[in-house]
Parts: sequence; structure tokens; C-alpha cells
Amino acid sequence: MATRTVAIQLIRAAIAPATDRGLDVDAVLRAAGIPPGLVAEDAARVTEEQAARLIQVLWVVTGDEMVGLGPMVIPRGTFRMVTLGLIHTPDLRTALQRLIEFVGIGIGFDVTEMAGDASTTKMIVAPGGRTRADQVVGAVGIVVGHRFANWLIGRQIPLTAVELPEPAPAHADYPSIFGVTPIFDAPAASIAFDSGHLDAPVVRNEDELIAFLRNLPTALLFRQDYHPATSSRVRRMLERRPVPELVGVEDVARPLNVSGQHLRRLLREEGTTFREIKDVVLRDAAIDALVTGRETTEELSDRLGFSEPSAFRRAFRRWTGSPPGAYRLAQG
Repeated sequence: MATRTVAIQLIRAAIAPATDRGLDVDAVLRAAGIPPGLVAEDAARVTEEQAARLIQVLWVVTGDEMVGLGPMVIPRGTFRMVTLGLIHTPDLRTALQRLIEFVGIGIGFDVTEMAGDASTTKMIVAPGGRTRADQVVGAVGIVVGHRFANWLIGRQIPLTAVELPEPAPAHADYPSIFGVTPIFDAPAASIAFDSGHLDAPVVRNEDELIAFLRNLPTALLFRQDYHPATSSRVRRMLERRPVPELVGVEDVARPLNVSGQHLRRLLREEGTTFREIKDVVLRDAAIDALVTGRETTEELSDRLGFSEPSAFRRAFRRWTGSPPGAYRLAQG
């Protein structure tokens, strides 16, 4: 029940350069197991596995590790060579300095590190333009850089602030991506964190790096829980329940040693509700089952705890804007 999904906006951004180049985007989507019709639905979702496969297919058809989003083609294998140069640095400060040098020379972006004060470091990615592609590259760049930094030092680096140069989207899950809600319409993409992490030693070796690289892009793009927030803990508990629709707020509050009323208040302070988290868990479980074709709609409805298939179909359309059948790969 722990499969998670990503917003279709990520897929649109990834395939935009391929569309501009006249490539057969529908064929690319099908190769990744994504029904092409979903791209037009603003509330559509795909599984993390589908999104990862899409990036891998785009790497092949474009020959570009930036899949056409950057100002220049980044040949396959570049990320491997760069990270091999970072793995032997003594600490995170040195690793980031080397990364900044490469990005400025090898990719053409202006990336800077500057201490906002004695305790805060701010990393800024300024591609040099305000196009949608520039914005996507900046946002993806800070996600990849931050998560690779976490991996290098073997611990999470909680972010204190995130800024993105785009309008606030309707369907992206930015708090779960970054651990904080970003500030939108900023001059450039940036992250801020406690400067104390800069002195953390690099603890990885080359063998670990090679194993890490075999799990790209999943290792850098998906399944990150940066803070033990109440909403994150509630979600994990619901994901472990066999029939999440039948789980009530008191069932979750009890193991957390709080009352149902207090749990609702904690979730409200994080900008969500128990019902919203439950819907997200149900939605992601349903999408995963439909994509893999393990169950009929009737069987899936029953397993998730709906009273009848029609109730499940109505809920699914409310979550995604599409009927369940749109997610069956055979209909792609």
C-alpha cells in the first residue's frame, strides 16, 4: 500500500523538449507505461516507477542527461563523472564548492553559495532566463543537489527555506518534496539550510556511489520524507493498513498517544486534514493497482473499503479528473 505518485505536471515538463524537437512523444510515454491521454488532465497522477521510466527513456532518445531542458546537451555519463569527483572530498563544504564549479562550467548555469548570516547557507540556481524550461531546471537542480548532498554525508539536511521562480501550482506536492512550503515567484530557485552541515564529513565511497547510480533517477527524485511531520507519520500508518478507507482518526491517534481532536489540530496546523491524507493514500494505491492491472475495478473498490464500485469510481474521478479506465495501460 506504500506506492506513491507524482503530479502530471512533472511529466509535462519532462516531455516538453521532446515535443519541441518533433519526437514521437506518445511513443515515449507508452514506452514508460504512461497512457498519453493522461497528460492533458491537470489532476492526473503517475506512479513514481512510471515517472522514473520516462526519464530513463528520455535519456536514451535524447542522449542528454538533462533530457533537453538545459541550455546545452549533457552527454550520458556526465553525472557519474561529476559525482566521482565529489566522492573523494573531505566534507560537504568542499563537495558543494566543486559542484558549483562544474555546474557553472559544464552546464552553463550560475550557481552560487552564500552565507545569509553566520548560521544559514543559501544555494541559488540562476539559469539566466525566465522561460518555463529555466524554471523547471532550477527546481529540479536544487532537488537533485540537496538529495545528493544528504546521501554524501549520510544524514538529512533539513531545509529552512525554499524559493522557486514559478507561480504556485495547483497539483504539485511541494511540501512532501522539500519538507517546507516554498515561496513562489522568486527571482531564482534556491534553498537555505543550517551552515553547520557544511562541516559534515563525506562518508560514502566509490562502491557505494556505483550502487547509488544504478538506482537513478529514483534515488534523487522520489520517496523523501525530510521531517517526521505529523501528516507524514499519519500517511505511513494509513499505508500500512489493509483497508485504509475504514480507518478512523481515533484509530491513528491512539498509537500516536494523542486524542483525535488533538491530531486534527496538529494536521490543521500543517495545512491538511485526516480526510485529505486518507484520500491521497487511497488515490495512490488505486493508481498503482490500475497501472499494474492486478485487480478489476470491483475487486479494487472492495479492497480499499468502498461500499460499492460506483462510489469508488466517483471518488477516483474526483481525485484525478479521469475515470479508472483511463489508467489501464491497455487503453494507452
